[in-house]
Amino acid sequence: MTDLRPLLIQVVGESGSGKTLVVERCVRRLLLRGLTVAVVKHSHHAPDLRGKDTSRFTRAGAQLVLFEGTESFLTFRGAAPDLIRSLPADVVLIEGYSHRTFGPYRFTVRSPREASEIVEQVVRAAPRRPRSATIRLDGRSKRVDPLWRLVGNLMAVRQVREIRSGR
Repeated sequence: MTDLRPLLIQVVGESGSGKTLVVERCVRRLLLRGLTVAVVKHSHHAPDLRGKDTSRFTRAGAQLVLFEGTESFLTFRGAAPDLIRSLPADVVLIEGYSHRTFGPYRFTVRSPREASEIVEQVVRAAPRRPRSATIRLDGRSKRVDPLWRLVGNLMAVRQVREIRSGR
């Protein structure tokens, strides 16, 4: 199977700088290209499911939204880089983790006035079209769905080439 690991694009900045606005707009723009988009949000507070960051990303169309916080419902502790690199998406937008760098694309937002400019930079860095692949199952080629893409990406991250049953 082709390596379909996502492009990681990180958006960092101080609280109130416009990070969420940038990520929300990027989700909408990348969906127009037909790309699958996941968002990973890092924060020092509990997730707000009623109107703030995580719900804004979902309403913008992100197919997957993950959150890590002090009282989070999903925690990465130690596995974050491998998990994020294996998500079944064309692009993973990462908001936060200012103390870490996940890839070559890291944008710092200083003010909401910069949002449009940074969104354009992100869109230029993103793939032009979705990537697809097929996998051989029971002697037939089958288009890779998100679950198989996740399995394939995890295998690529861990450099596993083949899985065999123990029978």
